[in-house]
Amino acid sequence: MENHSLSPLYVAKLPLKALYALNKSTIELSKPIAGMIGPIAQAGLNYLESINLQLAVPLNNSSKSSFTKEVQKLDAERDTDINEIKRVTASYLKSSNPEKKSAASLLQLFLAPFWAVDGMPQDIETGIVEDMIAKYNARPDLMAAANVIDVAGLFVSAAEKNRAFDLKWKSRNAEYSERPESASSLKPIVIAAYIQYCTAIEQMMNFAPNDTVTALFNQMDELRKSYRSQEGGKDTPPTPESK
Repeated sequence: MENHSLSPLYVAKLPLKALYALNKSTIELSKPIAGMIGPIAQAGLNYLESINLQLAVPLNNSSKSSFTKEVQKLDAERDTDINEIKRVTASYLKSSNPEKKSAASLLQLFLAPFWAVDGMPQDIETGIVEDMIAKYNARPDLMAAANVIDVAGLFVSAAEKNRAFDLKWKSRNAEYSERPESASSLKPIVIAAYIQYCTAIEQMMNFAPNDTVTALFNQMDELRKSYRSQEGGKDTPPTPESK
């Protein structure tokens, strides 16, 4: 008995969109003759179609949350306030006015542990800024010094932006948690469904061939060959699939 196998294609090395397109084309080739490929292959085809439809949902959705731009904007505004506090404080360290120079020196000493906070990851920065503002508000001498060099309003603004950022950050995370399963997490399931269907068609060719199955087998084989150029996409596992 002649053994029929489809041409090799490392499906796991295909980018997600290419994998979806391969499955879609395979389904479109198979559906018109689904009643003539046997019950096992037909069940595999139905499963592949249902899984590929699930993959379409996250692929068609925008990967960015509706809150992302607002989060980035608030982070930039918060950093602007903090950097302006640092700039003004540093500039008054050289002041000829003793009161302003003394106020700047006091604030400089206080700000030292927080000086690089604007370079921290956004969520970590939120907690550090909150701690900085709480310590600042608990010290009347710091608040008085801030008034002397006119940065008190910037501390208030930074606190407001920090709270607003925290709310948007949490809202974005809540939105992500409610989203459908991600495309990348579905990829192994979709690959398995495709391989199972290909195996079923190979088995039909080997044990119950007919003209319809032979034509489908050849079309699927050509389709696989056409996708070889797209191997090497994202989400490549350490050991590629052989189908």
